[in-house]
Amino acid sequence: MLRPSERWFWTYCPSKDRLLLDISDEAQFCSPFTASQLIQQPQQQALSMAEAETFWAIDESLQQLDMPAAVRLELCLSALCAPFLQQLAHKSWYFQQGSQCNAVQSDVVILRGLTNQYALVLAAEPDCVTCLLLGEINTLAGKVLPRLQVIRVLRNRISALDVVLPYRHSA
Repeated sequence: MLRPSERWFWTYCPSKDRLLLDISDEAQFCSPFTASQLIQQPQQQALSMAEAETFWAIDESLQQLDMPAAVRLELCLSALCAPFLQQLAHKSWYFQQGSQCNAVQSDVVILRGLTNQYALVLAAEPDCVTCLLLGEINTLAGKVLPRLQVIRVLRNRISALDVVLPYRHSA
């Protein structure tokens, strides 16, 4: 797994129309987010200490799910893009009522439409949460929302993740 570094830089690439994270001279993360989704288009903005801490919190949360390290890294880096994204309208009506959990930033939760899907909480407010979908989901309206889409829903639409942790994580 990559380790966040002060040498990482956010930048916007007009030719790719994507928010990018320059990781090294040989590596660059190309996010799924375009200019129309961004509130700003950074140029050589260094990764902050707070963003590095968020990276590790997200990585720790995602370790509850059985997924390859490369997928976990992609989700961590995609989630770090959240501060650059525009405020979203609610999509609560697309989902069944959940268990009203008290999720905080970096928690993994469950959304229920016609199918269930994990989501990562990017921002938590008193009445709603902004989430990154960890996989494709079929909504109650029959619409398919793609993996890595960011959505905002009322808290009563999410349910807590109920995972039995192995002994090595419970000590």
